[in-house]
Amino acid sequence: MSPKGSVRRKTVKEILQDNKLLNEEQLQKALEESKKTNEPLQSTVVRLKFISRVDLLRTLSQEWNVKAVNLDEIEIDPETVKVIPEAAARRHRAVPFVKEENVLFVAMADPRDFFVIEDIQLRTNFEVQPYLALPEDISKVLDKAYGIGSDVKLDKIIGDLKEGEDVSLEKVEEKADVTEIDASAPEVEKLVNAIIIGALQQKASDIHIEPFENKFICRYRIDGSLMEAPFQIPYSFRNALIAKLKIMTEQMDITERRRPQDGRIQVMAKGNPVEFRVNIVPTVFGESCVMRVLDRASVRVDVEKLGFLSDTMEKLKVSVVKPYGLVLVCGPTGSGKSTTLYAVLNSINDPDTKVLTAENPVEYNLPGIVQVNVIQEIGFDFASALRAFLRQDPDIIMVGEIRDKETAQIAMEAAMTGHLVFSTIHTNDAPSAVARLHEMGVPSFLISSSIECVLAQRLLRRVCGECKQKIQMTEAYQKIFQQYNIDTSNATLYKGRGCDVCRGTGYKGRVGIHELLVMTDQMRALLLKEIAAGPVRELARKEGMRTLLEDGLIKATMGLTTVEEVLATAQ
Repeated sequence: MSPKGSVRRKTVKEILQDNKLLNEEQLQKALEESKKTNEPLQSTVVRLKFISRVDLLRTLSQEWNVKAVNLDEIEIDPETVKVIPEAAARRHRAVPFVKEENVLFVAMADPRDFFVIEDIQLRTNFEVQPYLALPEDISKVLDKAYGIGSDVKLDKIIGDLKEGEDVSLEKVEEKADVTEIDASAPEVEKLVNAIIIGALQQKASDIHIEPFENKFICRYRIDGSLMEAPFQIPYSFRNALIAKLKIMTEQMDITERRRPQDGRIQVMAKGNPVEFRVNIVPTVFGESCVMRVLDRASVRVDVEKLGFLSDTMEKLKVSVVKPYGLVLVCGPTGSGKSTTLYAVLNSINDPDTKVLTAENPVEYNLPGIVQVNVIQEIGFDFASALRAFLRQDPDIIMVGEIRDKETAQIAMEAAMTGHLVFSTIHTNDAPSAVARLHEMGVPSFLISSSIECVLAQRLLRRVCGECKQKIQMTEAYQKIFQQYNIDTSNATLYKGRGCDVCRGTGYKGRVGIHELLVMTDQMRALLLKEIAAGPVRELARKEGMRTLLEDGLIKATMGLTTVEEVLATAQ
């Protein structure tokens, strides 16, 4: 029974039921999902697309007799947002959006909550005018004002953040005039958490933390492009932040600031282990740190899902199931060579096969595969590892990189004596890889007889699936496709308009383009006579090799990427 004179307002669940906005099956699914994700029911039904956000806001507004506001449609002054401390705003799911004299207009997930309104009034000394808004819209505004929120739920991350802790990025900014901050300070730990959480949320491949003359910035590499993090790091925190990262690796010397150092940090994100390969180098303005994000889930990729065109995939499969020979993958840093090699190794890894890898360092742990870290400082390099491997009775060997004559020769001799060998080499395309081996001083007969195939690859940005739209085949596009003999009879060209999901770029995710040079009898005969990239490329083209540019243009006709992206990356 409600007290006399009071009227109990309906819950979101009751409103959805009474207005028949969802059927019973949808409601049960939404309730289960809401319980599982610990998010408000109204957020769940919108995310599952059971009801539009506009209809939901209108219905809740009418039922609760309170005005609604669509925060997406208004420009909000960050200073107004910061009238309420960040921790309190996130805890209450409330954000101020207009301030007028002594009245504060506050968007709330639950404007019925008298205790929240009372708390805000006491904190701010303003009269609160509550408005209804969706929880995810409130979080977006808070993230924009404060940076990545501290209340993002990860199962475990370095230094657990205390719920409701009133230490925010805003408070860190206030201490910017402090000359030296201790690495153990809670503000430093919170900054590290914000940086790591931001990288995981935005699916960054690298984190760059860099000192300049008067500023200290953090940037994320997302889909191949560097973007500044949505928060500022106070300049006075530069030494403490780097020191904290060194402590977290448990491998670096915190007192050493003159030499480069390497280490690793591991966290658990939603039950999935994520490692960061950390490298710190001294610069003229302090130490600069780059953290490579190593998500182990990314290497459990099925080789079929790497974006190979069907004919390229078939040729590659034939080469990697042979009992012996050398398979090379080439391309610049960050072109996906390791992911491709791991995917191929996973596809041929059986209990009856002994697989050994030599890496610098081991980035991902693969079940059933014996992996070895090479340590250059003690003379245990790739060549030494390969020699030891040959006494370990392997069937398949993977050596991280061929960078000198000795490693190349041992790898090729292993490939000729009954072992299947995989490796990478830094060249721009497949024919250049063969020429590069010859420049190292490897005899032409070894190159000719040991190599099975060379795969060159790049990663292009993929058109955003949320905002992509069809575009017309222009005369300029047609001319490019004709120049490279690309069939456009079934072409569907897309371009991204730019949206919140892709941060206005029109691209989200990446797609691989490939160039596969397969060794044939004619190619082996040519390599015995002459090893130069030009003649090798010419013969390979005659035998059906598709160049990186042509592979990319075909993927543009399939709507996976754009012509501009292909030309910028592969031309």
